Amino acid sequence: MQKLIALCSLVFFLFSCGDDVEPVDCEVSGPVLSLGTVVDAASCSINNGSIKVTATGGKEPYQYSLNDELGQVSGQFDNLSAGIYTIFVKDGNGCIKSIDNVTLKAADFTFDANIVPDNSCLNGNGIVTIDVSDGNPPYTYKLGTETFTDNNTFSGLSIGNYSIFIKDVNDCTTTLSVTVPRGFTGVSWANEIKPIMETSCATSGCHNGTRPDLREYKNAKFYAGQIKSKTRDRSMPREGTLTQQQIDLIACWVDDGAFEN
Repeated sequence: MQKLIALCSLVFFLFSCGDDVEPVDCEVSGPVLSLGTVVDAASCSINNGSIKVTATGGKEPYQYSLNDELGQVSGQFDNLSAGIYTIFVKDGNGCIKSIDNVTLKAADFTFDANIVPDNSCLNGNGIVTIDVSDGNPPYTYKLGTETFTDNNTFSGLSIGNYSIFIKDVNDCTTTLSVTVPRGFTGVSWANEIKPIMETSCATSGCHNGTRPDLREYKNAKFYAGQIKSKTRDRSMPREGTLTQQQIDLIACWVDDGAFEN
């Protein structure tokens, strides 16, 4: 019992340097989103495709959304054109999960998106290549607000969501909401993360021995998810003194698996 009380006290005081402990760990207690049926559209010009997803776990009620659209209570999305979509769910605790790069094709318009993850933490190097078959060639392509060209490969992309547009010879335009995922970046605990802990986080009275010492790998590893969350919202360190580059390095290290490298 004494060990249990000590452990609870440890968790309570971990990030108490001006902050409250997060009430819900979304990575552990958040919802799970599953992809159900995907019905392709009849053609490039007809919006009659559909996607169905189902959420479980977390806390009800759920709110579903497609790309940047407003949320809805149902996981059924109808009247969709051919494209690539990202579906989100937010539960009653505010935890969000997503399914990225859901492909919905058309009978006369099929395509594949070859996505290379961004494995450079600070300088994006992700690549997206779109290969189109059938339909009405020649096709032109553009990323975001750029100009249409015949180039179907987009490089130098950081982790995140992108809108890629495909236009056929008849000016039928399809939007692909593509997500470039994070690859393994290899950010080093010894050379990059520990120095941040020593100079910015393990300051006097805060994580320098009086509370869990974040200069020690075992402590930083155990609380890696909270460190990432609290440095991103700039509630850690208390003074909010980390640079954006330092915040990004911490996030990459945690996403890699928080290795002792």
